[in-house]
Amino acid sequence: MRGAGESKRFDAAVLGELVIDLIPAARPDGQPLYAASPGGAPGNVAAGLARLGLRSAMLSKVGPGAFGDLLIRTLVEAGVDPSGIMRATTEPTALAVVTLAANGERAFMLYRDGCADANLSAAELSTGVLGGARLLHVGSLSLATPVSADAQRRAVAVMRGQGGLISADVNLRPAIWRDLDAMRATGVEAARNADILKVSTEELAMLTGLDDLKAGAEAIWHPSLKLLAVTRGAEGAVLFTRDRAVEIAGYPVRVVDTVGCGDAFMAALLAELLRRETIPAAERELGEIGRFACAAGAVVAGVSGAMAVMPRRPDVEAFLAR
Repeated sequence: MRGAGESKRFDAAVLGELVIDLIPAARPDGQPLYAASPGGAPGNVAAGLARLGLRSAMLSKVGPGAFGDLLIRTLVEAGVDPSGIMRATTEPTALAVVTLAANGERAFMLYRDGCADANLSAAELSTGVLGGARLLHVGSLSLATPVSADAQRRAVAVMRGQGGLISADVNLRPAIWRDLDAMRATGVEAARNADILKVSTEELAMLTGLDDLKAGAEAIWHPSLKLLAVTRGAEGAVLFTRDRAVEIAGYPVRVVDTVGCGDAFMAALLAELLRRETIPAAERELGEIGRFACAAGAVVAGVSGAMAVMPRRPDVEAFLAR
């Protein structure tokens, strides 16, 4: 795996949004009460990597005050290097109001206009973090706003220039977009830059216009792509390489909420690939990686929250042993 064996300060640098999730909490009189939970898909992946024993660093920007403090503190407690996180003087930290269905499935209403991470500029990127990482992980939401889009494109160019790997989770959220064509364009850009790509079945259909999983995987494949993970919720996932498609069954679990499940899957997938320093060709090894990633997602489904509860390796191994 290109870039994986080099001596670097970090296994992974993660770029993207840091968000406070306002999650419904129980209240005796039945009125909604929301608990502030640190999140944002890239931040969750950074925390997940660190809690799985890898050296990760975050590239983002948060607002002043308690919410920014909470995000940085939670990442540091997970073991993430925060030196690439900038502090805004006026722009607020982004907020996401989460609603949960009876089965634990979640929906988001994101309040991001004018937020701090949308104003992370290319000039603010930490060269020490980028230059010291084997892999850069990104999403697509930073591509939605001009300043942060420039920063993400610059980070991708730097990582490409030093021979590192790019991973991406397109993480499309139609409910927060006014223009679905613009949303799709950000997902396509993130996918085209990726060596390692994660999409859900719904996202794959949105990006390719194809409902068939195999046809969608073929349509999104490009010469630089080495591994495509298509997640299927409770049904598990399918890992595609150029020559193989390996189906991974899901694990039954009592769902508390599904916030952060995909991010735990992504972190575990990257952790296993970076630990092996290769993308395996054998079906058996791909299956092992996929089962570990699906188990990490299942562990998070059984608890409330995201960033602060990303699983550690013993948590995932204990789950698999059961």
